Amino acid sequence: MAHTIEVAKSGRAQCRGCRNKIEKNVLRFGEEVPNMFSEEGGTTFRWYHLECAAKGKLANEVRDALKGWTGDVPNREALDKLIAEHLHADYPYAERAANGRAKCRVCDATIAKGDIRVAFERVVETQMGLQRGPGYMHSTCTLGYKDAAQLGKDALQTALKEHSIHLNDADKGQLAKDVEASESKMWTGEGEEGEEGGEEEEGDDE
Repeated sequence: MAHTIEVAKSGRAQCRGCRNKIEKNVLRFGEEVPNMFSEEGGTTFRWYHLECAAKGKLANEVRDALKGWTGDVPNREALDKLIAEHLHADYPYAERAANGRAKCRVCDATIAKGDIRVAFERVVETQMGLQRGPGYMHSTCTLGYKDAAQLGKDALQTALKEHSIHLNDADKGQLAKDVEASESKMWTGEGEEGEEGGEEEEGDDE
């Protein structure tokens, strides 16, 4: 989605991070999200102070949006440092599971602590509105996930190799083999994967 940075046009918008008003003429970050009230599948923005977005789960998105901003950014050095401290691996990525609370989006079985798991970004509707976060699956189930299958095996392998910054070379080699093996579970377009399970347990990973 096309996240954005712009000068606040008024002082009415509330920061979704700190919940304070974003003053007029202050730079703000807009997270583009699906509009729940649009029947045509439109989008809307959730607004943040740059610093609030950077120190939350949107550091990568702020980093990328800044590349398209040509104006001045107050306290840029401090902002860049904040972004660097909160960057996460770009989606899709793989990692060793930090605990055993997440369930696989494909087979609905628990992913054991220490196992290699693949993460794709998901946008889900909650009581607090639309939330973004990772959806996990066993590395051996990867191509059974709709987004993975639509990306294509070769493009997926390339992305995982580049994005899996927390895996060593041996783990990346095993990941590549697991993704190849998951071709036997390839999503075929019949139904939606993970509709009957695969949700992450509360408190899985920050």
